[in-house]
Amino acid sequence: MVRRIVVAIGLMLALAACNTRTHQLTTTLNRTDGEQPKIILMPLDVELSLLSAGGLPEPRADWTETANKLLLEAIRTENQSRNVRLAIFDDNDAGVEKDLSNQLIKLHGAVGRSILLHQYTPENGLPTKADRFEWSLGPEARALKESHKADYALFVWMRDSYTSGGRAVMMFLAAAAFGVALPGGQQVGFASLVDLETGNVVWFNLLARGNGDLRNAEGAQNTAQALLSQLPQ
Repeated sequence: MVRRIVVAIGLMLALAACNTRTHQLTTTLNRTDGEQPKIILMPLDVELSLLSAGGLPEPRADWTETANKLLLEAIRTENQSRNVRLAIFDDNDAGVEKDLSNQLIKLHGAVGRSILLHQYTPENGLPTKADRFEWSLGPEARALKESHKADYALFVWMRDSYTSGGRAVMMFLAAAAFGVALPGGQQVGFASLVDLETGNVVWFNLLARGNGDLRNAEGAQNTAQALLSQLPQ
């Protein structure tokens, strides 16, 4: 299963010139309290890594920590121009809700990778979904609606890799000797908007490209803009 997902992500990266590809079930968000819909931004699921000479990703905790902070701030900045209220989920809160949020974040990652596999690669399409986009995190998400008086939750999953010196040498040699293009660093991720009344994913945006850098503020802002470019309001 994991191998098939990796293949699916690879296919998405082959379409990196498209940059983003979106599934959207609504263009107007519900408003249960006030004139603006309220969205909870869940803790980001981000990991940065360095590609070894052999092409294996080696996670970098320092890069990941920096990227989490920069991307969070970039999303907040990007949201200021939108007609929504964005509340940041406080993952320092103790208790059952933190456990629930961790479970939902992991579930979102799994559901998102399944969407990549089955919605974005026709050969892996599910007959039961056919032309429909029907994915959900389940009714448990409603607990966030009740505790935060919010309409939606925004989840972000991002993996960013960078080419090491050894990998760059291997890429050059493979191209020069065999005419083979080995992949270098890539940026792939997705953002999902979840209706907290139902738990359904009502908007999903894939970002897949061969550039981008979450280790600096400008790169993080560029990624936030791409991820949220078609977020409904």
